[in-house]
Amino acid sequence: TLSSFVSMNNSFNAGIESLKRVQPENIGGGDNGWGILYPRTYACTAANGLSLKPNYIAIDWVHIGDAFEVVHHINFGGRVSTGQRCETGLDCATGSCSIRRKVCHCQRCDEDARPGCSGCAGGEECLEVGDGVNKCISNSSD
Repeated sequence: TLSSFVSMNNSFNAGIESLKRVQPENIGGGDNGWGILYPRTYACTAANGLSLKPNYIAIDWVHIGDAFEVVHHINFGGRVSTGQRCETGLDCATGSCSIRRKVCHCQRCDEDARPGCSGCAGGEECLEVGDGVNKCISNSSD
């Protein structure tokens, strides 16, 4: 049987230029960061016309950045990572950048937004916590 899980493969096309692009301090967390890799996987899903996630992701420098976290999220769901350096929402997996602090944070969504819009896990909602930053907060009444 075919697995429905996404796998990762180190593409071994690694030169000094690709090493510079994967550094986590880069915008969006670098090429292997949430702000770059996560949107690429969903662009692939949208482009195939069948809403199928990729079978595998080939990246350089597999041990640098957030690639393992991104693949785990694609396979099992949960919260989308935040905190990467950004200039605009396009640099963030959540689509939302705190302009004041220049960090990715969860997205405050309207009532008609798609499920998972905010990047928060189930049972959480994205709320402003001050200084122009949003954070996923549990909405349980415990």
